[in-house]
Amino acid sequence: MKKSKLVFLIMFLVLAILPISGCEKYTESDGINGLIKNNDLSLNMKVGDDSSGFTTEKIYESDDYCLKIDVTDTYSLRGEAAIKPGDKYKLSFTLKNIDADPVICYSFWEMPKTPLRHYTFKGVNGNPPSAETQESYDDWMTFEETFETCEGEDSFMLTLLSGEGTFYIKEINIEHVE
Repeated sequence: MKKSKLVFLIMFLVLAILPISGCEKYTESDGINGLIKNNDLSLNMKVGDDSSGFTTEKIYESDDYCLKIDVTDTYSLRGEAAIKPGDKYKLSFTLKNIDADPVICYSFWEMPKTPLRHYTFKGVNGNPPSAETQESYDDWMTFEETFETCEGEDSFMLTLLSGEGTFYIKEINIEHVE
């Protein structure tokens, strides 16, 4: 368990530094982007390029699919979008976590390099962060949070990180709230 937390902490720190360094090691993920049903921010998700650390499989259910993610080392997913101050959004994820530790984080930036606010989705910021999404459950769980953009923020970043294990993603939504 301590090794998993250390690996997660290192991943978290590296991902926090990447936007500042301009080092892009992510590729677009049609599988993940196809799970975004409502995308009012026009967020485009990208997966970390370390293809040896995980496998993904589309599992079809009726007309839709979910994505099974088997992580043997680490898995990282990131998306960025422009925002306007004063807008309110509802962010939701539908997940099934078998035995992994997926943590979803979101942050607000004054681009290109200034992080302003950082949150752990359905959890607590920490070293490492903890979240309800890390708990194991056999059924689909939908987690949601609402956030409002603030003055000086022009960019929103969404990140999902996981260590070893298996989890599924069924749906991601980012809805503008009036």
